[in-house]
Amino acid sequence: METVVRIVGFGDSVVSEVLDSANNGFIDRIEIPNLSDFSHGEIDWRGRLEGAHWLVLSTSTVLAGDSARSAQGASMTFAEFEGPRTVMVTDIPSDPSRLAEAWGFVIERIRQIHMLFFTKKALSAIAKIEEMEESELLREIRLRGMTPQVIAFESPGNAVTIEHSLGNYVGTSKAENAAEWLGRYLCELPSQGPGTEGIKNAANRC
Repeated sequence: METVVRIVGFGDSVVSEVLDSANNGFIDRIEIPNLSDFSHGEIDWRGRLEGAHWLVLSTSTVLAGDSARSAQGASMTFAEFEGPRTVMVTDIPSDPSRLAEAWGFVIERIRQIHMLFFTKKALSAIAKIEEMEESELLREIRLRGMTPQVIAFESPGNAVTIEHSLGNYVGTSKAENAAEWLGRYLCELPSQGPGTEGIKNAANRC
């Protein structure tokens, strides 16, 4: 029986792009017309996250305001209890000077994140903040934060690197962009089995 992957998403446009690419998944979007002004307590995170495989968030969402930051933090806390694994997309905010602020939120909650995803541009920017070489950053983040999967998608070339708890994967994607690859990967991973082979098989299908 085919696994139906349920994905809950909250946040800005980059989250929507990932959800739009998860064609084989059951998508639940937390629709907030204005992230800078809403009552975050009205979101029923327990009800929305129950039975889900993934919770997709982005780093720049927390910069929209206190409500967005509180809602994102609450979603990650509820995800720990309700079962879905948190996916954090590291993106460049509309005001790039605030990237360090957004990255600080990730560092504070790194142990709650199952999958940390970078585009090439974001990876380069975070490497500068951390004063590290890009080639070392993924592995160091995985080791320091004990994050199960830390992923980079580089374009042009569509190279994918996954640092995970059992090793690493390096390959080339057929996807047109980073969001498309991640959306497909989230749909594939639950059905491909655990461990290194599951990660490899899921990535190779994207």
